Amino acid sequence: MPNAITLVSLMLGLSAVVLAFAGDFDEAAWLVVLCVLLDKLDGSAARLLGATSRIGVQLDSFSDFVTFGIAPGALIFARLTGHPAWAGEALHILLVALVSTYVLSAVIRLAKFNVLNDILPADGPKVFYGLPTTFAGGLFVIVFIIGEKYQLEPVIQWLPVLGVALAALMVSNWPLPKLVLRKSKALNALQLVNVVLGYACGVGRFWPEYLLGGVLVYAVVGFSWGLTHKKELTARRLDPYPT
Repeated sequence: MPNAITLVSLMLGLSAVVLAFAGDFDEAAWLVVLCVLLDKLDGSAARLLGATSRIGVQLDSFSDFVTFGIAPGALIFARLTGHPAWAGEALHILLVALVSTYVLSAVIRLAKFNVLNDILPADGPKVFYGLPTTFAGGLFVIVFIIGEKYQLEPVIQWLPVLGVALAALMVSNWPLPKLVLRKSKALNALQLVNVVLGYACGVGRFWPEYLLGGVLVYAVVGFSWGLTHKKELTARRLDPYPT
């Protein structure tokens, strides 16, 4: 079951790439948002059913690279190719470089995640080290959707720069708390309400502003908390790029 969800997400990510280059940008962006929701559902189903496996981990990484690395990069590249703000050979090369930085950082982030899963203890801190590709890809396309919704062309044309900022966060070792059950019932209830509303907005394709706010609050509050506790959260062995 979890692997089937992963494969569906992978196919949706590939569809988003095709739609992006066909000029159906809004549809491509919302497909990536749907993949974010499926990614969370996939992980929850695997833990609930006790169906985690080594092949599942690899399939999940391949799927995430396509849906949250390649698809958002393809969307932004297709939308801005020929754009007046990126006209000319030099600016086009710069556009390629910026988008490539985002895509390559996504695959590095996924490789680092797999390595850390192998070397870190299971009872270690419940944190990510760096921004997960799921949140990076989701944030990327949600900003795009809002920019298109309100015809904020300056926002759209600066998205490659946002991509580089997200790339830096992905490959960083900044601790970010995972969305897991906490001791506080109030905090768990708040998380549950936000997750339910997030799924409703993503599936129904409405209120992207809420999705953007949720991701930004999680990232800002989470990284702020992680950085203030960085000393105790950093694992004794944290070598994300082994030779």
